[in-house]
Amino acid sequence: MSLIFEKLIQHTKDFKSILDSRAFPSGETHPFDWENLVYTSGHIRRAHLDVVDARDTKKLYMMHLCIFPKVWDSAPIYGFDLIAGPNKVTGAFHDFSPAGDKDHPLLKWFVDEVKDLEWSKPRVLPEWARNIFSERMIAAGNINTEEELDIVLNLSKKTLTHYLDNVFLHWTGESFDEKTKKYDFTNQQNWYCKNQKLNPHTPRVMESLGYDAETVKKFIQECLFPEI
Repeated sequence: MSLIFEKLIQHTKDFKSILDSRAFPSGETHPFDWENLVYTSGHIRRAHLDVVDARDTKKLYMMHLCIFPKVWDSAPIYGFDLIAGPNKVTGAFHDFSPAGDKDHPLLKWFVDEVKDLEWSKPRVLPEWARNIFSERMIAAGNINTEEELDIVLNLSKKTLTHYLDNVFLHWTGESFDEKTKKYDFTNQQNWYCKNQKLNPHTPRVMESLGYDAETVKKFIQECLFPEI
C-alpha cells in the first residue's frame, strides 16, 4: 500500500475517533454503497463524514467532512475535502465558512491558524465559491511529499477538535432558551448547501469513480448537502 493511502486510512480513523468522542450517530441512513456516517450532538446540527475507498478499482481515495452548527448558532460551517491517488493528493480543501456571524471567534481562530500557510493565500474563485467560503480557505493541490501531507492532515484534525470543543462556547449575554427563540440561521446554512451543489467538480469526480449520474445527483442533494 502506498504511504499516502496508509496515512489517509489512519486519518479517517482519527476523524471517526474525534467525532465518536464528541457526538453520536444521528440515525440517518442512506442507500449508497460507500461509507456515510452522520452525527449530531447538543451543540451541532449535523456532521457528515463520507469516504469513497476506490483504491482497488480506480486507485483513488476520497473523503469529505462537513459540520453544521445548530440553526440558532452563528458559528461557521466546518468543511474538509480530499481526493488522492497512490502517489499524490490531487486536491485538499478546508475552511471555516461564515454562516451567521462574520466576526465569530471561531473564524478569527481559523485565520490565525492558517495565515502563514502558502495554501491559504487569497485566490480567484468561481462565484459559487466566493458566495460561501472564507478568504483564508485552504486549497492545496499536487501534494506529493510526506511533510506537506502531514501539515494538511494534522491541521484538519486540530481544527476539527477545536471546532467541536468550542462551537458552543459563544452564547455569552443570552440564555440558551433566548438564543433558540431569537436566532435562526437556516437560510444561511441552506445558502451554503445551494452553492456547494453548484460545484461542478463534485459530480465529475464521483462519476469518474464509476457511479452513475442519477446516483451521484441523489447523493449530493440528499446526503452531501441536504437543505433544511
